[in-house]
Amino acid sequence: MTRTDVAGDDPSPADIPSRWKGPLAPVAKVAPDWLTPGRLGFGAYVVVLAWFCVTEGVPIDRIGQTVWIIAGILAAGLGRTWRQHVRVFVDWLPLLAALVLYDHTRGIADTLGMTVRVGELVDAERTLFGGNVPTVWLQDRLYDATQVQWWEVGVAIVYFTHFVLPWAIAAIFYFVSRPMWVRYIRRVLLLTYAGLLTYILIPAAPPWFAAREGMIDGEVARISTRGWWELGLSFAEVWLKDAQAESNPVAALPSLHAAFSLLVVVALWPLAARLRGNKLASATGVLVRAILILFPLAMAFTLAYGGEHYVVDIVAGWMYVVLVCAVARWWEQRVSPHIAAAERDSAGTTVRRS
Repeated sequence: MTRTDVAGDDPSPADIPSRWKGPLAPVAKVAPDWLTPGRLGFGAYVVVLAWFCVTEGVPIDRIGQTVWIIAGILAAGLGRTWRQHVRVFVDWLPLLAALVLYDHTRGIADTLGMTVRVGELVDAERTLFGGNVPTVWLQDRLYDATQVQWWEVGVAIVYFTHFVLPWAIAAIFYFVSRPMWVRYIRRVLLLTYAGLLTYILIPAAPPWFAAREGMIDGEVARISTRGWWELGLSFAEVWLKDAQAESNPVAALPSLHAAFSLLVVVALWPLAARLRGNKLASATGVLVRAILILFPLAMAFTLAYGGEHYVVDIVAGWMYVVLVCAVARWWEQRVSPHIAAAERDSAGTTVRRS
């Protein structure tokens, strides 16, 4: 069964042949076989995106990222049918609307008069960790205000992945297998709105906020971005600080940074697990799985050390992923079992063709 065999599903962009046609048809006679309109368009897209990132910064806002993703899909689809191009907008614009709605409502907790949880999370951390708050414990031992440490470079990079990696994976999934994309986006939206509902009902403040309010003795530095200075990319810290300034300060529980790091693992694990065959493929599969296992742990360290989240927030984020995946799987198997079968088959076919 191929990706285009899925009943009731449009073929993914990778399944639509890209050809020189219309006024550009004569180009096919002189262009090498490997040079398709899609490859030429995508190459130009990469150049423009790289120029934009260097001059304006990496797009980390919802609208900007979605615009660039749609532009990349359309560029890679040059020479394909106009219906396929229209389908790109039909698929992505409702998703963008849902995410923009989230961005505009996540601060609603501040206006509902709900009690902001500050001291409760501090008490929970101290109960679980023998009177210590892990963020304070880590910063007391590892943080030097006068010097950027080497591990803070890794912290900055891992923290940055939250703003780019989940959406980059969505773009790749969409291009190679629309059923995989649907399955992934279903979980993204469930996780996003489950977090939003919790932020509204139980607004909770992070460690840096608690220290500012005097609930934690001493200062908790917000240092998840300072590693960019060591790489000579101080402008990247400015981008991320701008993103932090726009975030909801009472949306700590659960940590969606931690949640999305685990969701990325859940999405990619089946693909990595199928990397078998010759020694190189098997070794690659082992390496990829090792990286996937370490990624959410690295994010957990980043968030706790950087003053962004408590360990309680991080574990809650992981638990939300488990719950969301269980709900999504139940819906797929009980409400539309043929969807689940088609999406699983699509994942396997994608790996075999890669």
